[in-house]
Amino acid sequence: MTAATAAAPAGSAVAAPPSTTTTTAPTTTAAAAPWPLSDAQALQIEGLMAEVESLRGRAFLRRPEVDAVTPEEAAGRLPDTSGEASREAIRYWRALLELLGAAEADDGLEEVLADLAAPGSDSFYDYEQGRIVIAAADGEPLDEYQSWVLVGELVKGLSHQHHPQLTPDGIPEESEDPDRAAARMALLEGEAALVQALYLDSLPPEQRETVAAKAEEKSGTALARAPEMLRYLARFPVRAGASLAVDLYRLGGAAALDQALDRPPATTEQVLHTEHYRNLAPAVEVEPFDLEMEGYVLVEEGTWGERRWRALLSHYGGAVMAARAAAGWGGDRYQILWAPSEGEVVFVVRYAADSFSDASEMNAGIRGLIMSGMAVGSSLVVDTMTEWVGGDDYAMLAWDVDALTFLAASDHSVGSRLAARLGVGR
Repeated sequence: MTAATAAAPAGSAVAAPPSTTTTTAPTTTAAAAPWPLSDAQALQIEGLMAEVESLRGRAFLRRPEVDAVTPEEAAGRLPDTSGEASREAIRYWRALLELLGAAEADDGLEEVLADLAAPGSDSFYDYEQGRIVIAAADGEPLDEYQSWVLVGELVKGLSHQHHPQLTPDGIPEESEDPDRAAARMALLEGEAALVQALYLDSLPPEQRETVAAKAEEKSGTALARAPEMLRYLARFPVRAGASLAVDLYRLGGAAALDQALDRPPATTEQVLHTEHYRNLAPAVEVEPFDLEMEGYVLVEEGTWGERRWRALLSHYGGAVMAARAAAGWGGDRYQILWAPSEGEVVFVVRYAADSFSDASEMNAGIRGLIMSGMAVGSSLVVDTMTEWVGGDDYAMLAWDVDALTFLAASDHSVGSRLAARLGVGR
């Protein structure tokens, strides 16, 4: 369970839809071996399974496997984020955030990034094993908060049984586009948050208050210390996913959620705009880059997506401006190049808007980012391209007929050479 999930009852965007659309599922009948739980825990979880089936409108195909472990054992079963690949990703993301002015150059940023990358140690659903792990090894019944958390994990297990092809971005395919993975994760987390909200609404007021207070306590300190961009990205799966799930549920009840799981959103734009998802609005095909530079390695590429544009621009102009500028997203492609020995980073993105006015808003947003967030010098305009020269950082923004191209580099000479290779606006 993420910190964002824990914060859902305390002022999140999740609101319980009208209960009149909820359908009742048949009772689970699949036989299974006894759980390695106390009688009190087993009886309680069986009751929560029945609640989930009723609220979600579908039955478990089989009883899920459940393990009760200590919090330390639960943390040991989570994906390891301390490996070399994870540490290197934290290094280049820190460099990127500092380059774009989305974070201060302080010694605490890497620790914040590591905390956000590491899942919590509460109960969670293991997609690889098809197993729910609950941090309750003492045999005592679950408290109100633990029960609420478990409802969300049961929903994930239920959907995984019916849609085994779906996994969150914690288990991506090798070639998975990051924006597509984020969209799928948002649907899964949003569905779980929706059912949690329905379950919470069924509890007496005093129990709801207890759950909300514990969730607030569990929300963690990493988010409070994180830059605005990282806070938005961390909260996106639950908040944006829940908004999509609620919209679909209000439109078509449980059947609409079933259909969404059969055909999950392909972009975070579809998550953020239900009408685009219902219309299956495709992303504009944008020509990918093929940039190379001696001493640099390509560490990321794919679709930056509306989610990340909102997160990045919110640091400069606030949430409203960022949402307005990013709402015209039509499609994009990005690359991050990283020189690990020097700690230098390059970010380049080609952005296609839905309309001229949308491109104009994004052009203004990126210019604001460059001038207020990056260590650039004076600007030089050549046709449709603007270069910022003379500073420690390099930036280039070109507005051609069908796309904006933005390049930022922490090494000024490297950025200038790569911009010349792109040949845009020249």
